[in-house]
Amino acid sequence: MRERWGSRVFHGAEAQRCLHMLERAERPVLVAHRSPDGDAVGSTLGLWHAFASRGISAHVVLPDGFPEFYDWMPAVESIVFHERTPEHAEALVRKADLVFCCDFNALSRVGGLETALRSTEGTRILLDHHLHPEEAFELSFSDTSVCSTSELVYGLLEAWGWTEGLSRAAAECLYVGMVTDSGSFRFPAVSPATHRIAAHLLEAGVEQAAVHARVYDTNSELRMRLLGYALGEKLRVFPAYHAAYIALNRAELDRFEARSGDTEGLVNEALRIAGINLAAFFSEAPDGRIKLSLRSRGSFSVREVAAEHFNGGGHFNASGGAVEGSTLEEVCARFEALLPGYATLLNYTV
Repeated sequence: MRERWGSRVFHGAEAQRCLHMLERAERPVLVAHRSPDGDAVGSTLGLWHAFASRGISAHVVLPDGFPEFYDWMPAVESIVFHERTPEHAEALVRKADLVFCCDFNALSRVGGLETALRSTEGTRILLDHHLHPEEAFELSFSDTSVCSTSELVYGLLEAWGWTEGLSRAAAECLYVGMVTDSGSFRFPAVSPATHRIAAHLLEAGVEQAAVHARVYDTNSELRMRLLGYALGEKLRVFPAYHAAYIALNRAELDRFEARSGDTEGLVNEALRIAGINLAAFFSEAPDGRIKLSLRSRGSFSVREVAAEHFNGGGHFNASGGAVEGSTLEEVCARFEALLPGYATLLNYTV
């Protein structure tokens, strides 16, 4: 028998209780957070494929769309998007008898689906790796030590005995979630178990080079020009504080016809600079909010920075947030004003 690789949260009786619920369910639904990333899409679709291979019919319902470089994923056309068909999406969630909540720790994270999710007739089951999950879930599989929710999904399938004979479609979706949320397996949360799971997904038929090319190497000319502009004209570096940031206003984003996902990864570019341990990316959203991503290396946690100053949260080395009622310039000034207070904490070598 293959060694158990999944998270410790599946080593008790709760995983089997979850399976029994699924076997009795008639209208299961899988939901992820708004502005879904690779892990949100990968974890829900991966679980959907695992269900389908055993004759279990389910729906994936997402609040809104995602970047085009995920459009190739198997069964992506079956996803129900709330922003496109709100009444249908809300009805599916409200009338579900079992709801798998993937990659979010609070009901507010699902945007326009929140009301339906709060009033659903079904049992809410959490699959997530973010800190401080709400007590809004009847069954909770939460593990902050893993690098992605897709890794947690694998652990649940493993506990059910479903990972042997895993379909290529399910494996591809879970691999996308793992590779994107782990920074191509380079973030601190990556463990030996992560690599063992990834190896099993390759054995299930995943062509890792092809997946990487579809996710990372399908840039438009305008996106490449936007990246060049951001790095050449908008990068601000503060060597004394081991920090850097990039900020783009609405006019700049519109100039390059920026679409969903076009600025993904920009914050990591700022973190590539030698000696920089804190990086930020700020952008002006169409609704006027200032969205931000924070990244750090080593022992400095951006989670508290996001929560205390930018209405956000997330992981130790990767967090985000959104600020309402302030201009881009004001939010950037707030970030700069914080740096002297963190100077000692950021002065280290990774």
